Amino acid sequence: MLVLALGTAARLLPLIRDARKRYVFELIVGARTDTGDASGAVLERAQPREGWSAALEGAARELTGPIDQTPPMHSARKIGGLPLYRLARKGRSVDRAPRRVTIHQLSVLGSRGSSARLEVECDAGTYVRTLCEQIGERIGVLAHMGALVRTAAGPFRIAQSKLPVEIERDPAACVVDPLAVLAQRRIGLSAREFAAFVHGNEVALDTRAASLERCDEGPTLATLDGRIVGIGRIRLDEAGCWLRPTRVLARE
Repeated sequence: MLVLALGTAARLLPLIRDARKRYVFELIVGARTDTGDASGAVLERAQPREGWSAALEGAARELTGPIDQTPPMHSARKIGGLPLYRLARKGRSVDRAPRRVTIHQLSVLGSRGSSARLEVECDAGTYVRTLCEQIGERIGVLAHMGALVRTAAGPFRIAQSKLPVEIERDPAACVVDPLAVLAQRRIGLSAREFAAFVHGNEVALDTRAASLERCDEGPTLATLDGRIVGIGRIRLDEAGCWLRPTRVLARE
C-alpha cells in the first residue's frame, strides 16, 4: 500500500499526525544477505538451530518498545548528501549512526519450514529488513526478510486502497477527502473572508463565538464550502482573535 498525494494535497502530508506504519512480513532463516532481504546476494549460510520458531514469541517481546537500528547500506538514508545505496552499489561501506525507533507491536502469525510470518506496527523510519536481522540475532540464527506488505500508513488502511485498474477506470471515486483524515481543528470562512485569506490578509474571528481552544496558537485548516482552502495560525491579542494564513491551497 502506497499513499499518494496529488497536486496541492501533497502540501498537507506533514499535517498527518499519525506516522505509524504496519507491515506483514516474511522472516527467512538460515542465510544472511548483503541487502537484508531476499533480493540481495547471500553472504553467509548456516543451518538454523532446532526450535528456532519456538523462540520467536520471546524475541518479539524483547524487541517491542524503543530499539536502536543501524540503517542498512542498501537504503535511501543520506550521508554527505548521497543515498547509502549508491555507495553500496560501488562496494563502499561507511559508518552509520544508530537511530532510535519504536516497535509498538510485533506479533508472530505462524511459521513453516525455514520461514515465519510476522506483523509489526512501528514508527516511520523503521527498517523491517534490519528488524529481521535483529530477530535472527535474538533467536541465534542467520535471517533476512522475504515478502513484505504494508497494510497501514497513518490513518490509511489497505482495505481502503485501490488497484491501478480501479484508479484508471474511475479516478474520482478513488480520491480520499483530506478532511476525513486530518485531525487539526478547522474554521469555515465566508466568501468575503476567503477573498482576504487568499491574499495573505488576516481574518478576524468572532471572539464571542470562539472557544478558548479556537483562539490560541497552532495550525488550523481553513475551509470554504466543505473543502480545504488553506492553513493558518490563530492568534489572540487585545483587538480580538485572528486567523493568519501560512499556506494558501486554493485561489478560487
